[in-house]
Amino acid sequence: MRFFFTILIIILVSNYSHAQQKLQWHKQKVAPGIRHWSLHTKQFFNSEQNINVLILRKRSNISIGFEEDSLKHTSQFGKENQALAAVNAGFFDMKNGGAVSYLKVDNQIINKEKTDTALDPKHRETIEGAFIITDNQKIIIDSVRHESIYDTNESFNSVLVTGPLLLLDGKKQDLGDNAFNNNRHPRTCACLLQNNRLLLITVDGRAEEAQGMSLPELTNFLLQLKCKDAINFDGGGSTTMWLHNEPENGVVNMPSDNKVYDRYGERKVASVILIKK
Repeated sequence: MRFFFTILIIILVSNYSHAQQKLQWHKQKVAPGIRHWSLHTKQFFNSEQNINVLILRKRSNISIGFEEDSLKHTSQFGKENQALAAVNAGFFDMKNGGAVSYLKVDNQIINKEKTDTALDPKHRETIEGAFIITDNQKIIIDSVRHESIYDTNESFNSVLVTGPLLLLDGKKQDLGDNAFNNNRHPRTCACLLQNNRLLLITVDGRAEEAQGMSLPELTNFLLQLKCKDAINFDGGGSTTMWLHNEPENGVVNMPSDNKVYDRYGERKVASVILIKK
């Protein structure tokens, strides 16, 4: 465990400049093999940033929680599933509930794309990647494939189609020139390190105390964390990280849906990434 913690320190600070090495990460143990690091700083992109990172060992118990035709708070998903941690995940139909892109959980196809409730056409390029959990708990972040591959491949236990892709094999992916990508917003994302450990990350925004990141800025931040593969999840008012051992509602970031910089602005969502015992 000491070796595990030492490696994390090296990963998270080795690529910073001398000034950035003074960043004061608040670090805590969530459970064996799971760490939570948080940071409030002005040292990224000349802006106020509030960042939370979950650092997971290679074979953590990761699953996808979902609602097919309704919505729940991320914290509610976490509590009802007796999880250790949860972050919001895929894009969803805000009016009717449920996912708007392909979703497979425990080898059950939950949703194929709802063409009548999908994202606005100008955002179609957003849904271009996949977050995959294999039957032996390996995480894969990759370009989206034809849904028939996900339907028939039982080793792909769970598949969440989302995006945009930010990194593949350590290389930046092309991002469209649009407001969704270019403007600063709250962000939720996942990345794999070179040793295949998984990071789940929230970046708060839409507040004077936390201005959020554009996707190019988020990508540059992930490169500083030495991520090799990375994908964007739903963000904005949905961005939420919940931990089982935190007081009150368990939320550790500052969700923005109530337009107040506090922990009570969760937006109800259709899917989350769960870390279980």
